[in-house]
Amino acid sequence: MRTGVKRLAAAVLVSVAVMGFGGAMAGPVEREIEAMALALGSTAQSETGQREIETEAFVPRFYALRGFAPAWMAPDAAEALFRELELGVAQGFQEQDFRLAELRAFHERARERGAPEDIAAYEFLASDAAARLLSFVIFGKVDPTAFDKDWNFDRLVLQQDPAEVVNAYLANEGFGALMARVTLGAAQYRDLVTALARYREVAAAGGWPRVPSEHVLKPGDVAAAVEALRYRLAAEAALNAGQILPEAPATGEPAAWLYDANLQEDVKVFQARHGLEADGVIGEKTFQALNRTAAERVDQIRLSLERARWIMRDLGAEYVLVNIAGGRTYYIKGDDVWTTRSVTGSQYRQTPVFRDNIQYMEINPTWTVPRSIFLKDKLARIREDPGYLERGGYVVKNAEGQVIPAQTVNWAADNPGVTLMQTPGPKNALGRVKFMFPNKHAVYLHDTDNPALFQRNERNLSSGCVRLEHPFEFANFLMEGAPDWNGARLQAILDSGKTTRIDLPRPVPVLLTYWTAWVEAGTVQFREDLYGRDTAVLEALNR
Repeated sequence: MRTGVKRLAAAVLVSVAVMGFGGAMAGPVEREIEAMALALGSTAQSETGQREIETEAFVPRFYALRGFAPAWMAPDAAEALFRELELGVAQGFQEQDFRLAELRAFHERARERGAPEDIAAYEFLASDAAARLLSFVIFGKVDPTAFDKDWNFDRLVLQQDPAEVVNAYLANEGFGALMARVTLGAAQYRDLVTALARYREVAAAGGWPRVPSEHVLKPGDVAAAVEALRYRLAAEAALNAGQILPEAPATGEPAAWLYDANLQEDVKVFQARHGLEADGVIGEKTFQALNRTAAERVDQIRLSLERARWIMRDLGAEYVLVNIAGGRTYYIKGDDVWTTRSVTGSQYRQTPVFRDNIQYMEINPTWTVPRSIFLKDKLARIREDPGYLERGGYVVKNAEGQVIPAQTVNWAADNPGVTLMQTPGPKNALGRVKFMFPNKHAVYLHDTDNPALFQRNERNLSSGCVRLEHPFEFANFLMEGAPDWNGARLQAILDSGKTTRIDLPRPVPVLLTYWTAWVEAGTVQFREDLYGRDTAVLEALNR
């Protein structure tokens, strides 16, 4: 789209210069618009199957379809356009994305002077802004495939000529109705938009003070830093409650305040909201979260809105969403949302972002140890502990897939040339059930043999797969509607110890995404960018 925007700007400026921007111009407005359309490019019908609305194709086609008549000069049309552009900014875009300041100036000039060349210049900037708004809201501003070679989310494909659609809406319900139709309606998206407005307001007012971080703060301490800490916590608590922010502490020599029990509870709440150990002790990680600026939090929310636009379109009422950065999994069905804590991939073994369909589950699963885990982790343990395999319920298979005695293997070799398989049971790393959506990443959702990990606030600990704290509740949701499914049947299969495949009554979409900011139970949650993905996407979003 950037090339088209440059050509559009050039067409506007060249045409205005040729026509004499400051002088009166004979002839109807339609002739001025037609001349500018010809300067820009073809007015041929747009191709279907687009994955972006290209400005240089949209604008000439848009005006050709309407006989080059103005579209945005009527007061109601102009009002609707500016209102929708402002709503676009409220969804995380920037005013410069739509050249809003310039557009307002051109509109005022066209309204005051009424000269054909002024009207035509405003019209083209207005249509450019409308096309970009539509494209950004439908597809997102940033192309996710530029940041992830394995990206597999199907991006929406336009099956109608955008120029025809916009003209049709302008002639009937209006531009606002079109934008209402294409804007994401997911509750999480709406909640993030609300949160963005609050955090932007705080950032614009100067944000919150930095909490001095020279010394660890513990309950019972008396320190000057406690005053800044109190205001910092009260400011964000009020922000999330939609209340008026407390007054900032007075400048000058800070007083020493007691870190009391009430403040300790507030700190624990803050720590939990930021994925930190909720112990009330303020060390390096808590100071880091406290001293993220309001502007940084604004950018995190904007990134989550952009990532939502990438993936949350064309979803039915039922789907599963895994937030890798947050260590949370959600089952959404209509307005009902069930959530459970998850363990996701570590910084060094990242859970990939992708979309698939959960097709079946395996009860009493086996686990074939991936080659990378075998060579990096398991081999050293086997060498150090001869009883490791037997205690863990592992069997050894040769290259032909045959089970062989462990003592026949040369474990001292760099690559013994065998595969490990863990048999079903309570010690199995996958637990008692796994949820399958066969994919090239060999990633799936599953139970675990180590439930204590769910009690940790920081849960990016796995080798890439996603562990669920309450897998059998999740299984019952997925199996809802299956006539032969009930708790007694599940227990009978578990008791049998046999690996059993259960097909779901319907495939359920599963989305694995990466949000470092999201809203849960009305409160904004933040996480650090463990995978280091935010910076590059933010740079692209800000271009």
